[in-house]
Amino acid sequence: MHNDKTMIIIQLEGRKIRLPEGLTVIEALWDTGHDVKRGVGCLSGLCGACTVAFLEKGGKKVKFGLGCQKVVEEGLNVIMLPYFPSRVARYLLDVMEKPLEHLPEIYPELYTCNDCKACNICPEWINVAGVMKAAKDADYETATEHIMDCIMCGLCASRCPKGIAPQHVALFIQRALAKERLFPPNLQKRLEELESFQFDADLGRLAAMVDDELEAHCRQAEGG
Repeated sequence: MHNDKTMIIIQLEGRKIRLPEGLTVIEALWDTGHDVKRGVGCLSGLCGACTVAFLEKGGKKVKFGLGCQKVVEEGLNVIMLPYFPSRVARYLLDVMEKPLEHLPEIYPELYTCNDCKACNICPEWINVAGVMKAAKDADYETATEHIMDCIMCGLCASRCPKGIAPQHVALFIQRALAKERLFPPNLQKRLEELESFQFDADLGRLAAMVDDELEAHCRQAEGG
């Protein structure tokens, strides 16, 4: 089946195997008969379900990434990482006038962080320790600016000696900030338009178009 492809040898889940180059880790698992169900989500690098640890040929430091993005290469040693359990606080933002004032009681473990930087193993290259420091210092805008690429994989939580789950702390801060900020007027206006069904007629016309009509309409709308 792979006669026309260049074959490479890697270590996958502790076993040395031969497979065609160009596959992602997830594809390599499927190609070698692994029944991968847990740890597979969007396959687009967004959901964080397929975190992997790998050591490249000749490398001395274990790296981390996503199985749907990491492409196998000769001499690669790679494993899928299991889901790491971490505490998720329960809270109701609707009953909090200023949610950020409740952060110390919702995630008190945040304030035990000693900036050891063990959490800085993010597959998205987020400076997690920096985010936690900003959160401790109540610099919430900085914290959210640097956590926007978080995919909630939980790898940072698996390394924290204080039992902090940075991904959940950051998510609370994002939600709290969104509630405390003034609602953008343009967004409020658009929501009101949607709620009044202002665009239903236009959407109906678009839905009735065949492919050629829809393409011509889009080109005209773009000015092309």
